[in-house]
Amino acid sequence: MVSISNSDVRESSDQQDWPEQLAVRIAWCYYVLGMTQQEIAARVGVNRTRVIRLLAEARRRGVVSISINSKLTENVELGEALAERYRLDLAEVTLAYATDEDELSRIVGAAACEPVLRRLKNGMTLGLGWGVTLKEFADAVPETPMRDVSVVALLGSLTRRSSINAFEATTQLAGKLRAECLYLPGPIVCDTAESRDILFQQPLLQDIYKRAMQSELAVVSIGGLNSATIRRVDFVNEEDFASVRSAGAIGNFLGYYIGRDAEVIDHPVNRRVIGLRPREFAKIKQRIMISGGENKVTALRAVLEQGLLTGLVTDQNTARALLD
Repeated sequence: MVSISNSDVRESSDQQDWPEQLAVRIAWCYYVLGMTQQEIAARVGVNRTRVIRLLAEARRRGVVSISINSKLTENVELGEALAERYRLDLAEVTLAYATDEDELSRIVGAAACEPVLRRLKNGMTLGLGWGVTLKEFADAVPETPMRDVSVVALLGSLTRRSSINAFEATTQLAGKLRAECLYLPGPIVCDTAESRDILFQQPLLQDIYKRAMQSELAVVSIGGLNSATIRRVDFVNEEDFASVRSAGAIGNFLGYYIGRDAEVIDHPVNRRVIGLRPREFAKIKQRIMISGGENKVTALRAVLEQGLLTGLVTDQNTARALLD
């Protein structure tokens, strides 16, 4: 932690030679805004050498004080409490300092890399969900060449718009792992239940669906009712959304709208989805959820209470809410 305050320890003999206002401004730019010394010099109109000297003098005079307070102990305690409460094999909690949902997705996605890679072995099939958080996870995974690994989508992958690929993580993760990449060749949400049934009967889709069910490790996320990626990209229109919300939906999991018992709601929208249903997903041995955010707590609690997960990677605030 960096504290910047009016100096109470400055020496009276050189008060006139101490440009405190300028020093505080430079210190604020450097320690709080994260600007470089060269950037600060250009902004305040002095040379870089003077910036360096005033930063050092601000530290000496006590205008700037730096302390490091680790929150990792609390994170470990929260993780242990989550593991005990929800009977999890893995519970990782990261610091919560995001300013918006997208930033939180980046933080939680990056935090999941190490625990997921620790469980991934050569010869495995990894099932992967879809959405913003999982895309951030795939982006953060380092190049980790594996042998005989497959990454298979747990829900449909085809869309009308190429821009939706911004939320598709299977290809990128497979590339990082040098793995075979398998897609469920159909949309996440079909136009009608009839078109979904026709696609689902195709031998290619059936083969990959079976591969998805045979995954040894699955990594998924969950959407809050209002924030789910599936709504963000207009897979569900406003009329359907209002209807499914009235039917008791609390969130979106694997493309399906679920209720408070984590069961798929009996609704026409859910009959148009291509993807593993939650109870099929629960047969996979290792099932890790990467998710965080206030609007996801209700849905997260539901899937945790129903034993659909073996692992969770989340942030401090979400962890506290799940334990409340």
